[in-house]
This record gives sequence, C-alpha cells and structure tokens, in this order.
Amino acid sequence: MSETSLSETGFMRHTVALGLVLLFAGALRFYWNDVENYSPADETSYLHDTQTLVAGGIASYPAIVDGFLGDPGRWVSPSPLRWGYAGVAALFCGLTRDVSFRALATLSTIAGLLSVLLTYLVGAELLGRWTAIFGAALVATSPLQLAIGRRALSDELFCLFFLLTMFLLLRYLREERSRERAGWLIGWIAAATMAFAVKEQFLLVYPFVLLFWWFRSGRRITSSLILIWTIPAVLYAGVFCLISASVTKFFRIASIITSEMGASYAMHYQSGPPHRVLIDFLAIAPIVTVAAIVAGGFIVLRRAQRAEGEWHLLVLLAGIVAVHALLSSKNLRYLIEADPLARLLVASFAWKEIRGRGLGQPTAVTALVINGAVELMLFVTIFVRGAVYDPVTDNLLRALNMVPR
Repeated sequence: MSETSLSETGFMRHTVALGLVLLFAGALRFYWNDVENYSPADETSYLHDTQTLVAGGIASYPAIVDGFLGDPGRWVSPSPLRWGYAGVAALFCGLTRDVSFRALATLSTIAGLLSVLLTYLVGAELLGRWTAIFGAALVATSPLQLAIGRRALSDELFCLFFLLTMFLLLRYLREERSRERAGWLIGWIAAATMAFAVKEQFLLVYPFVLLFWWFRSGRRITSSLILIWTIPAVLYAGVFCLISASVTKFFRIASIITSEMGASYAMHYQSGPPHRVLIDFLAIAPIVTVAAIVAGGFIVLRRAQRAEGEWHLLVLLAGIVAVHALLSSKNLRYLIEADPLARLLVASFAWKEIRGRGLGQPTAVTALVINGAVELMLFVTIFVRGAVYDPVTDNLLRALNMVPR
C-alpha cells in the first residue's frame, strides 16, 4: 500500500473516531437535558435578565444594571458584569423564540458538546491528534461536564470560551504567515474578551493563560506583547460601560462581587482546606483524578521524557487548580475549565504508556469504556437521582451516602 493511501486511511480512521466521540457526547448531553426544577437563585437570575434583554433589546441593559444595584438581595447572584453570557443567551433565545429555563439549559448543552470538540482541537495542537481524541472521549463522559451542561448556568459557556481562547492562542503562536497570524490574534482577543464577559472569574486564571503564552513563545516579553495582553480586559470593561451608560457602575459592581466572596453560603459550603477541590474531583471522577495526579508526578520527575506540550499543559492546569484551592469559593462549578485540561493530561500519559508497552488502540478503547461506565454511574447517582445542583463537598458526599443525609 502506498504512503498516500496509508495517509488517507489514517485520516479516515481519525475522522471516524472523532465523529463517533462527538456523536456519543451529543447523545449523552441531549438525553440528559431534562431538568425540571431550576434554582430560584442563579438560574432564575439568568432567566430574568435574559427575558428583559430579549424584550427590550440592548437599550434595556442599564435597567438590568440598576435593578441589580438597587436590590442587595441579588448581590449574591450573577451580576450584570456578565454581559457576554446575557448577550449570547438573549441571541439564542431570540433565534429559537423560546425564553425559558429549558432554552438556557439547552444553550449549556450545546456549549458542552462544543467544549468536547474544542478539547480535541486544543489537544491536537499540544499533544497530537490521537491523544486529543482520547482526551475528548474522556470529556464526553465527564460527570461535571454532563451535570453543568444540563443547567441554566453560565459555567459551560465559560468553559467553551476558555477552550476557544486556548485554541486560538495556540494557532496564533504556530502560524508563521503575517496576515493569517493577525487573524488568529484578533480571534484570540475576541475570545478572551468574551471569556471575561461570560464569567468575570476568568480574571483569576488569566495570569496562568499568559504564563502559558510566555512558555509557548520562548519566554520572551515585549512592550507590544504586554499591550496585547491588556486589550481583552480593557475591551471587557469598555463594552460594559458602553451598554450600561456608566463607568462608575462597573467599579461599584466589582466591589460588590469582591465583598460577597465571603457571604454566608460561601463560608458554610465552599470553604475548607486547599485540597478540598481534589476530594470533590475524586468523588465525581476517581479514575481520572488519580490518573491526573500520577501523570503530573511523572511529568515533573521525568524531565527528560516529558513532551513540551505536556509540561505547559501541567503548568496551566496546576495554576488554575491552585488559585481556586486558595480561595474560599471551593466549588467545582468554578473549576469547570480545569476538567478538560486534566483529561488531556491523562490522555497524553495513558496513550504514551499504552504505546510504550506495545499495546494498541483496543487497550485504549477498553480503558475509556471502563472509565466511562464508572463516571456515568456516578453522574446518575449524584446529579440525576441525587438531584445535586451545586457540586460542593457536602452535597456530593451526601448523594454518595458517604455521610448521613
């Protein structure tokens, strides 16, 4: 068989495998997009703002901002600083002519499926195509992704824009032609701005995105690079000030958000030791979490054997987990962008081990099936039968009968 035909055969196998992963991921997500009872807090707040924006258009945004500032009871709920989510939600609901909890949940479902695809694209740039398919298959059965993808929340859309930001960054750094390179950079700026606008928590992980950039670009910093790094944050604040017709309200809301990090719910249900987030990940995804810890250890200790992409991915993942572990708001919803990164790390480690031991794709498929069966069982137990809304330690352990109800 010729080299060309071999290449064509490999491409077809690769395309079919990716298609099957996406088909399976979509089937799971749309099947379980069946929530009937939604939260009177966050989800209701999102629906209220979307209804206002669909009915009144962009001109109604100042009223949304004033309504938030004038009602201290809403200060623990999502703020109007998330204009990116409000805009995407209003556009989606307007196009589907359905402004409801289920419509917002469906938006999360679609974002979850696209996140599987973006996981593959990021992994293909960093680690190789087959490793990326392995990672995307792991994300397909992720209990956290499945759970958040059926809720009327902004977290899954944030995960999508985070992954899009990383993919566009990788393409920009790889591109050598100036015109195409400029296009990827503009795309990155837009995606990073939207990541801020969908969930302002992107500010917490943005330094590690820039650290990742620094590693990937040969550890060089220039004045033009610093300017580029500041553009998304400036655009995010600037668009809010424009649509809200106020500059001071941006800082007022930012101050409120900061002060509410120590609110009663956060202190009672989301505080604890730094390793609490690992306990929560172990509760919902034990195999992947243990494998990610082992993979991280091997990458750190076996410096001569690690690939550059693996090291950069580990630094990014460790930074995101660390910053959330040090805050009082330890909630897996806020770590949703770390989940696909951890699964790509596991995929890279597992794929290298499988190939290094002379094993083939059937072994990889077997590992995926075993992990998928365990994760789907845990997802059903915790989030479907247990009806857990917020994946904090207390709720997770009670759903698993690890502590008395």
